[in-house]
Amino acid sequence: MKKNDQNYKKYLLFFIFFVSIFISQFSYAQNTNLFNLEIPREEEIPKETKSIKYILPKNAENRIISSIKYVGNIRTSDDVIEENMDLIAGEKFKKSNLHSSMQNLKNLQVFIDINIQIIENPEDNKKLDIIVNVDEKWTLLPYFLFGSGGGISYFVIGLYDTNFIGRLYTVNFTYGCKNENCSTYLYFRNPSVLGSRFNLVNYIWREHNIYRTYDKNRVVAGAFSNQRDMWTTFTDVKINPSFFLGFGFLYFNNNITENGILPSDVGANKFYNYQLPPSTANLAFEGRLTLGKIDYDGMKVDGVHFLSILDTTGEVYDNQNDNYTSLNSTVQYYNSDINLGLVTIPLPKQSYLAVRANLSMTTSDVVSQQYFVGGLDKIRGFFDSEYYGKIAWFSNMELRIPSYVSENLAIQHALFTDAGYAANTIPDIFSHYTGVSIGTGVRILPLKINRVAIRFDYAYTLNPIHTFGFNFGLLQFF
Repeated sequence: MKKNDQNYKKYLLFFIFFVSIFISQFSYAQNTNLFNLEIPREEEIPKETKSIKYILPKNAENRIISSIKYVGNIRTSDDVIEENMDLIAGEKFKKSNLHSSMQNLKNLQVFIDINIQIIENPEDNKKLDIIVNVDEKWTLLPYFLFGSGGGISYFVIGLYDTNFIGRLYTVNFTYGCKNENCSTYLYFRNPSVLGSRFNLVNYIWREHNIYRTYDKNRVVAGAFSNQRDMWTTFTDVKINPSFFLGFGFLYFNNNITENGILPSDVGANKFYNYQLPPSTANLAFEGRLTLGKIDYDGMKVDGVHFLSILDTTGEVYDNQNDNYTSLNSTVQYYNSDINLGLVTIPLPKQSYLAVRANLSMTTSDVVSQQYFVGGLDKIRGFFDSEYYGKIAWFSNMELRIPSYVSENLAIQHALFTDAGYAANTIPDIFSHYTGVSIGTGVRILPLKINRVAIRFDYAYTLNPIHTFGFNFGLLQFF
């Protein structure tokens, strides 16, 4: 690519940035039909009727809650909603509990709208009755997904439900292929076993992935196929809403061959005398730490979430290739304002800054058990698995600004930057070969379907090479 062509495309990308911001700001100034979930204000409360007297939260403080009734939850069980309510029948009403109950229900992400009404008890005016009105999202989603990024194309078919049998169970069955190599995946999550503080997660998958290693000129220096069987089960214990401790087990069976790799990759293996990684099989103990909490309010997201996972085989295997200890830590941060210390920049309504950062490390010298960082799901604009090593890091930052929001649909613009690298030692991960990219994208959000985001991203790589990459899918990038 000629230098002038590169500069032209770079300027075009910057132009798209500013046009996206302008459209977002202008559209919000014109658009008054915004998706918003709030506790009703005084002027929104219906007038008294002969039989019903509605009460403002400030006038309900410390009155006894006589009963709580749930309306509109056709699929979601009453007791499931009740488990997420801080308002409890028989106890005193607290405005703070009203707000936390509302937020807890929003965080379930299975309701389009939530409205909590406070009514004076007709038999005792010192008591209250509460009606929780909800409008449910469609959560059972048969899907066909396709996407691309980092030189990889994929398609997926499956069945996904985040409110299975009305119990907030998450079930996901997936069959998908990256290029011509296919995998099967089954996932189940119970967020509260028998109404307790324990969740339970099980997932099983059989995957077939192709991994490539590259030299500094981005030429394939080796490739292998990993036909992997995996099973994991774990539980997290809720200490408080922002603190979870968990444990579980993780089983891997990695079968390394050249099956499914391209003829050109076979040629590269021969030319560079590339030695395939050994096949491995192991069962590891898993420890988990979760800190923080993410709050959802319509399209807007606020909060911080940190997850650290420690896996170890405990050096129990005679074959050292089967032994490893790994630590994988991810933090996600969302804020509806940009805080620069002394200055806070407010964002347009329903806009927010999204940040993700990951640091992973392993003791394994086996390449198939190390970390691969690339363009499909970590650094947009680069090859998938462009970097690999025993230590890896990546980060993503997105400014998500909607330009149109209606009852059923929203259009969201994103400005983003990604970075990451992988190496075998800590000093080497701070390399001038670190991958850095910037870009812009659009998301189309069907608001009545849970978690779907039709996403189109266009990235320009700043370091160590200059090129463009296209990335798309049916979920947010993170």
